Amino acid sequence: MSMSATHAVSNEGSDSPVSVRVLVVGRTALHGVDSALRLDRSIELVRARTPMAALGELADPIDTSSPVDVAVVVAPDAVPDDRSAAFAQAARRLSDRVRLLALTSITPEGFDGRLVLDDPSRPLTMQVRVPRVEAVAASLVEVDVNEAPRVSAPGVKPVISAANLPETAPVIAMATGHDAVEAVLGGIAQRLDVTDARFVHASAEFNPDGGISVPVNFGGRTLGQLVIFGATGTGAPVLKVIAAEAEHLGAWVALREQQEQLRQAAFTDELTGAWNRRYFNRFLGAAIGQATGARHTVTLLAFDVDNFKSYNDRFGHAAGDEILVQVVRLLNACIRSTDRVCRVGGDEFVVIFHDPEGPRGPAGTPTSPRSIGDIVRRFQKQVLEHRFPKLGEMAPGMLTLSGGMATFPWDGRTVQQLLDRADELALQSKQQGKNHITLGPGAEKACRLD
Repeated sequence: MSMSATHAVSNEGSDSPVSVRVLVVGRTALHGVDSALRLDRSIELVRARTPMAALGELADPIDTSSPVDVAVVVAPDAVPDDRSAAFAQAARRLSDRVRLLALTSITPEGFDGRLVLDDPSRPLTMQVRVPRVEAVAASLVEVDVNEAPRVSAPGVKPVISAANLPETAPVIAMATGHDAVEAVLGGIAQRLDVTDARFVHASAEFNPDGGISVPVNFGGRTLGQLVIFGATGTGAPVLKVIAAEAEHLGAWVALREQQEQLRQAAFTDELTGAWNRRYFNRFLGAAIGQATGARHTVTLLAFDVDNFKSYNDRFGHAAGDEILVQVVRLLNACIRSTDRVCRVGGDEFVVIFHDPEGPRGPAGTPTSPRSIGDIVRRFQKQVLEHRFPKLGEMAPGMLTLSGGMATFPWDGRTVQQLLDRADELALQSKQQGKNHITLGPGAEKACRLD
C-alpha cells in the first residue's frame, strides 16, 4: 500500500493565480475528474492514493505556499461508508477551509455533497470552489534552529485522548508540528491498557528489559520494534493484539519518514546539501524575530566564488559542481551548530550566523566556541589551501572568495534589508580586487562583541 501524495499540476505559464487546492483521493482518474480539473490553471491538483495520505497532505502540505482553500474529492470505495464521518471529522479538524465531495450516488455522512460529472450547468471547477465565508489566517511557519521549518495550523492545539477517533489524534499532531508517531503510541498504550508503548528504530540499540517486543514492518521492510511495557500476560492472544497494533504503527512510521524526506528535499539544495533560498528566507525571518525579543544580533555573510564562470568554461561543469560542493563542505566544518549555510544562486551563498544565546560578555559568562571573524578567516584560508581534484595541478591557491557581512539590527532590520546590505558590501569587495570580505559597521561591532 502506498501512502504518498503527489502534486500533479503547477501554475507555471499562467497569469491566473492558484486559488484552490484540490486533493483527489483514490482512483478518480477513471471517472475523468483529473483531466477536467487539470484544465483550470487556478487549481493546484494533488493526488493521494489513500485516505491516510490525504489527511497527511491536508495536515502538512509539502509546499507551504499552497492555497488555504482545499477541496477533497473522494473516489467510490476510497473511504468505506462506515468511516466517512470519521474521515470528514479528521479533515475538518485540520482545516477550516475544506470542502468534502464524493464521486458517489449519495452524499456520504459528514461530506458537503457529491461531485456531479454530467451536469453542464455545474462545471467541475465551480463545484470544487470553497464557499467564501470569513477569511482564515495563513499557516504559521515554525523554525527550529536544528531542523527545517514545519507548517502548523494557527490556534490549534493537539487533542490526544481516548475519546479521539483513531485517525484524528496523530493527524492533529502532524498539523500542529508534533510527532504523529508519539500520538499513535499514546493511543496504543490506552487501547492495550499498558504502562508504556515505545517505537525503537531499526538502527538503534535497545534492550526491552521486561517489555514485549514486536517487529514494525511496512512495504516489505522492518522499520523497528514496538515495545510494550506493563502488559498482562505474554500468551499468543496478547502477542496477536500487539502485532496488529504494530502493523498500524508501521504505516505511521513510514508516513513520518516520507514527510521528513520530502520536507528535507523542499528546503535543501540538491547539489551541495546546503539549505536553499526558501529555507534562508524563513529561517532568517525567525532568527530576526527571536533576536528582536532577546536583544541579540544576527549576522549575514553573502559571498560567491571569484571568477567562477571561468572555472566552468576552462575545466567543465563537473569541476564547477565539485567546487560548490567542496566550498559548502569546508564551510560546514567551520561554522557553529546554530549557524546555517544557504545556497541562494548559482555560486552565491549566504551564511546566517545565529547564536540564540546572544553575544558573549566578560569573564563569568558563557564563552562562544569561535567568533564570527575567526570563522570567516579560517574558512577563507581553507578554501585558498584546498586542492580541488578536477582542477588538476592548477588547484593550489587558485580559488578565492569575495563577500560582505551585515549584522542585525545595525546594518538592517529585515530579511531583505540585511541581504541587500550584505550584497552591496560583497560588490565593494569585488571592486577592491576580490579575495576580500567587507564588513558593514554593524558586522564590525558584532565581531568586537564576539
